[in-house]
Amino acid sequence: MNARLSHRFGLIFLSLHPVMASAQRLSSDTVQQMEEVVVTATRREAALSSLPYSAVVLTRRDMRRQPSRTLPEGMSGLPGLFIQKTNHAGGSPFVRGLTGNQTLLVVDGIRLNNSIFRYGPNQYLTLLDPEWAERIEVVKGSGSVQYGSDALSGVVQVLTRTPSFSKHPQWRARLGGRLASAGIEQGLRPELEYSGKRISLLAGASLRQFGDLLGGDTTGFQRPSGYRERSFDAKLRADLGRGWIATAAVQHLQQTDVPVYHRYRLESFAVNTSDPIGRGFGYVRAEKSVEGAIPLRTSLFVAWQRIAEDRQSRKNGSKVQRNESDRARTLSAGADLTLTFSPHWKSNSGIEVYADNVSSTRVDTDLEFDVPKRLRGLYPDGARYLQASAFSLHHLTYGRLTLEAGMRYSLFRARITDNMLGSVELRPEAWVFQGGADFRLLKWAHVFLHASEGFRAPNIDDMGSLGIVDFRYERPAYDLQPERSLNTELGLRHAAHRLRLQASVFRTSLRDLITRIKTSEVVSGYDVYVKRNVERGFIHGLEAQVDWRFGKGWRAFGNATWLYGQSVTRNEPLRRIPPFNTRLALEYGSGSWRAGLLHDHASLQQRLAAGDVADNRIPKGGTPGFNLLHAFASKDFQRLTLRLQLVNLLNVDYRTHGSGINGQGRSLQVSALMEW
Repeated sequence: MNARLSHRFGLIFLSLHPVMASAQRLSSDTVQQMEEVVVTATRREAALSSLPYSAVVLTRRDMRRQPSRTLPEGMSGLPGLFIQKTNHAGGSPFVRGLTGNQTLLVVDGIRLNNSIFRYGPNQYLTLLDPEWAERIEVVKGSGSVQYGSDALSGVVQVLTRTPSFSKHPQWRARLGGRLASAGIEQGLRPELEYSGKRISLLAGASLRQFGDLLGGDTTGFQRPSGYRERSFDAKLRADLGRGWIATAAVQHLQQTDVPVYHRYRLESFAVNTSDPIGRGFGYVRAEKSVEGAIPLRTSLFVAWQRIAEDRQSRKNGSKVQRNESDRARTLSAGADLTLTFSPHWKSNSGIEVYADNVSSTRVDTDLEFDVPKRLRGLYPDGARYLQASAFSLHHLTYGRLTLEAGMRYSLFRARITDNMLGSVELRPEAWVFQGGADFRLLKWAHVFLHASEGFRAPNIDDMGSLGIVDFRYERPAYDLQPERSLNTELGLRHAAHRLRLQASVFRTSLRDLITRIKTSEVVSGYDVYVKRNVERGFIHGLEAQVDWRFGKGWRAFGNATWLYGQSVTRNEPLRRIPPFNTRLALEYGSGSWRAGLLHDHASLQQRLAAGDVADNRIPKGGTPGFNLLHAFASKDFQRLTLRLQLVNLLNVDYRTHGSGINGQGRSLQVSALMEW
C-alpha cells in the first residue's frame, strides 16, 4: 500500500477514533444495542456477521438520512459502491468497479437485468420507486451461483415493502409529500394498506416533477435536465391454508421528457430525450414450510417484466429527426427448495428460466418535407433470448466454523434474424462455483475467506447493437463467449452490541472480457467499434467500515473504498474505475426526533483508460475530487413525520466520475408523511 493510501485510511481512522474512545468509556447500560442484520440476497436468511463474504444492507431509515430522489441516489455512500449519473434521471451502481450488464440487479429475488442491458452505466435502477423499497442488499464478490449471469463483481437486491397479517382487520391510509428548493422536486404519494387474518394489501402511487438541476458554485441551472415521473405499485398477500402463503405484486413506473444533458451541452444536439421510458413488472409467488424429519421450505414464482424506451434526437442545423423505440419483454419462472438436514447442514437448490422477446425500430423523418424513412433499430427486431439454469448451495456449521459452497449450470439460446446479419444463433453455457469460510476467532470477531466465479453471457446488446452508442458508432458481433471473473476476498469482521466494523482486501480477476475494438471506419463523424472476447484485466481493492452506537442516542459511522483496475491486455487502466471515496457521519436521536451530519469525499481520478480520455463527460486530466457536507433532521408526531435535508451546505461544484451532469448544489428538501 502506498504512502498516500495509508495516509487516507489513517485520516479516516483518526477522525473516528475520538468517537470510538469515548464509546469505550461508557457503561453498557448507556449504549444502544444494535440489532442483528439478516441478509436474504444470498438465497437464504443469514446473519450478516457470519457470512463468508462482504455484504451491506441499506434500510428505508438509512436512505432517509441523505439527500436522495431516486433509488441509486439513496445507495450512494455505501462501501464498495459508487453511483454514476449520465443524466439527472440516471443512476448506475458500480459494485467494486463494475456496472451496467456486469453487475446484477434483482428485485424480490427476480432478475431485473434483461438481454438488452448494455455495457457501462444505465438508468434501469431508477425505474423503481424509492418509496416502494423496504431494504437494499448488496452482496460483493459473489452472486453468479445464487442468481446467474451478469454478477461479475456482485449483486444488488431490492426488497420491496410487504403488508403484514393481523388478528383483527385494520385499514391504514398514508399521504406523503416532498418538496425541494429551486423547483428541483415536487412529489406526492398516497398509500392504502389493509391487514387481515388471511389477507393483506399495500398499494400506492407517486406523482413527481423534477425541475432542471441546480449545480453548485458557478454551475447554475443545468438546462435541460428536468423530467416527470409517475408510478403505481401494489402487493397482495394471502394465507391459502395448509401452510401456503401466496404473494402477488405489480409495479409500474414511467418517466417522460428525460433529456440527456451532456448531449445538449457537449455534442450540439437540438433534441436528445427519452420520452417515455418505463418499466412494468409483476409476479406471483407461493411459499410453504413443512416441519418433519427434514424440515423444508419451498418457493415457486412466475413473473413478467417489460422495459420500454422511446428516444428522439436531432442535431442543431439538421432537418432530420430520429425516433427510436426499444422494447424487452421477459417471462420467467423458478422454484427454490431449502432443506435442513441437521442443525449443522442446510441447503437450497433451484431452477430458473427467463425468456426475452426484443423489439426495436427506428424512423428518420425529414421535417422539411415530413417524409419518414424506416430503418433498422438499435437491436435486431424480433430477437429472442432464453436462459435456463440450475443451482445448489450448501451451508455447514461446525462450532466456530461456517462453510458455504455451491455451483450453478446455465445455458443460453440467443436467436437473431436480421436483414443485415441474416439468421444467427448463439448457444453459450457456463458452470460456476463458489466456496467460503467464516471462522469466529473471539466472541464478536470473525475472519472470512471467499472465492467465487462469476460470468456474464453475451446478450442481444452484445450481438446485435448497431448505431450511435454514447460517443461512438457500433457494429454487431455474434461470435461471442461468456465473460468470466474470479473473486477472492479476505476480511475481518467485528460485530458487538455497540460496535460493528469490517475490513477486507479483495481481487477480481477478469478474462474473456467483451470489449469494443476500434476499426478504421468512420460513420457520420463517429469512429466505428466492434465487440470481441479479447481482454483480460483485474480489479483489486480495500474496504473498511465502522458503526458505533454510544451514549444516549449517539451514533457515528463511516466507510472507505479504494480500487485499482488494470487492463492486462491493453496495459492501461480499466474504464470508469471509481476514485478513492469515503463517507463519514454523526447523528443523534432522542425520543421522536433525530438529526445528523453527512460528509462525502471523492478523490481526483486521473487514472484514465483511452476510452475515458475520449469520453467527453470526463474533464481533461481526470475528474476532480470533492468534499460534500449534508445535514438532516426529522421529527415524529402522533400521525405526522417531518423530515428536513440540507444538501451540499458548502455549495460545492462537483461531478461524480464518468457522469454527464454535475451534482446538486446547495438546496433544501422537506418531506412529510401523514398516517391515519
